[in-house]
Amino acid sequence: MMILQRDPRLNAAIHKYGCYFMSILFLSNKYTNCELSCGSILDVYTIAIDGGWMDDECFINDPEAIFSFMGLPVYFYDRHDPPFYSCQKDEIEILKFQYINWQHFVVGDGQSHVAYDPYGTSKAVRLGELKDKRIFKIQK
Repeated sequence: MMILQRDPRLNAAIHKYGCYFMSILFLSNKYTNCELSCGSILDVYTIAIDGGWMDDECFINDPEAIFSFMGLPVYFYDRHDPPFYSCQKDEIEILKFQYINWQHFVVGDGQSHVAYDPYGTSKAVRLGELKDKRIFKIQK
């Protein structure tokens, strides 16, 4: 079972802003079986900030670098694909939902359905609208 972003052992920034970050870690764990404990998540958080891959409020600057550090080399298309885009066999997706003035990232199943919500069950997913998705091509 994946740790949620609101786990009390994680820091306040991850609790509030860590959905994209936690989605990257979930996908990395899914494809590489890398360790994901609260301690390792906090270590990656610090490494990502120190490397400039993410800021201290979990704004992701370089998702490829975080994925690569976690053992899953990917290519990020650096675009926001529409909700109806279906992933190819070697692609993975992170979905962005919008609810009022709040955006939330979750892992998709390749067909725009939620596979993992880092918050557990968020209002953005339950009540919001799927706005777009980030597509990553897994490198062999």
